[in-house]
Amino acid sequence: MHLAVLGPVIDALHLRGDVDVCFTSDDPERIRPVVPGRFLTHADARWRRFDVYINADPWAAVALRRCGARINFSHGVAGKYDLDNPVGLPLDFHHYDRVAFINADRMRRYVEARVIAPGQAALVGYPKLDRLATGGCDGKAALAALRFPAAAPTALYAPTYSPAASLHHAGESIVRSLARAGFNVIVKLHDRSFDPDPRYTGGIDWRARFAAIARTAPIRMVDTADSCPWLAAADLMVTDHSSIGFEFLVLDRPLIVYDVPQLTEAARINPEKVTLLRSAATVVKTAEDVAAAAALALRDAARLSSARRRVAEEVFHDPGRATERAVALIAATLIENRHAAGDRLRTPIPAGREAR
Repeated sequence: MHLAVLGPVIDALHLRGDVDVCFTSDDPERIRPVVPGRFLTHADARWRRFDVYINADPWAAVALRRCGARINFSHGVAGKYDLDNPVGLPLDFHHYDRVAFINADRMRRYVEARVIAPGQAALVGYPKLDRLATGGCDGKAALAALRFPAAAPTALYAPTYSPAASLHHAGESIVRSLARAGFNVIVKLHDRSFDPDPRYTGGIDWRARFAAIARTAPIRMVDTADSCPWLAAADLMVTDHSSIGFEFLVLDRPLIVYDVPQLTEAARINPEKVTLLRSAATVVKTAEDVAAAAALALRDAARLSSARRRVAEEVFHDPGRATERAVALIAATLIENRHAAGDRLRTPIPAGREAR
């Protein structure tokens, strides 16, 4: 997922031709095949010299001993797990030279809470969404690759991860209901829903569960890191509360939110974000209601259009040009770091502190 968040930025850096990019992860088996020849283990990376380190998850940062500068990019907007109220979270943002935000609201919260200094903050947007926002994702090709048995409207079911989420509450019923109502259904689960840790999955093998349903219904589970092609392929989406739900609003297509009351507390969601997402969606409480709401949404797709566009503009800063701003931020940080390094070299070493 984090590679998908930074993928457009990495591609743009490659096009520059003057930056070499290496990758590291605590999950080598998943990442190494995606970046052949450019993967370093954490141990290999720790003492290697780098000009800049970028990541999309402050919880999973690698300890680098010879790194010139560090930049963190946000990877979500849903306000879960206290990320809209970060006081007390072990995020260690003081290690970063710059922190790149997806929207002005989150940036303001972090500066006002003194989690970061004003000089660290950068309003960049969400590079992951640039191609989606500008029509660069080929939804028809993504849909064709799934080989549904017949032409039909497409619904995307994309819940968040948590035993308190809709996946555990009614996920299989939601998908069956959509299929019975005449939809082809794409199931896109959060990465954590495939994690064997029961804190995230409740010990359930969701691949096996949905594979069983797919034997008799037009259902396809996808597990690619980048969700944008599946967003582009869908006529409507069903979620509970997730960043991907907000992302879908960029397309101005109908969104249905399945209400799971206990999720807000369990996932420590900012109630303001719950209200914001629902202001642009149809909210339902049962799997049967999902199918009825989906059919109605297709008949009146313009309903809630202005709300969808308003929320998308609020949550994503200037989508379509975030990658450009991210690359500019990295380039400026590299230049600043080189100048700072030059100043350090020109500064005389105080008496008694000569290098030994």
